[in-house]
Amino acid sequence: CYHGTSKVTDQLVQIILGPGLEPGAVEVFLEFICYTGGPLPEELLPQVKCPILIAWGDKDPWEPIDIGKNYENFNSVEDFIVLPNVGHCPQYQLKIANILTP
Repeated sequence: CYHGTSKVTDQLVQIILGPGLEPGAVEVFLEFICYTGGPLPEELLPQVKCPILIAWGDKDPWEPIDIGKNYENFNSVEDFIVLPNVGHCPQYQLKIANILTP
């Protein structure tokens, strides 16, 4: 889920791996990847009354940028920011505060 491995540390691996070792984790993971229930973003975005900013990594291997760009068409989405050379987990790859603040 990372574009490049420079930010992947042993600590990060443990943070991500740890919850997967908990009892019941397999069931939760399978439910997540199979997505058998729950609302989709397309169903929820029209209900949001406040402005939304979406920041999306252009190298996300799981949710390609074209999926994210479709959300720009919703009235509640005020801004869509493409994060260059970033994968699925920008919160670990970038200092988001530096990108989103002028």
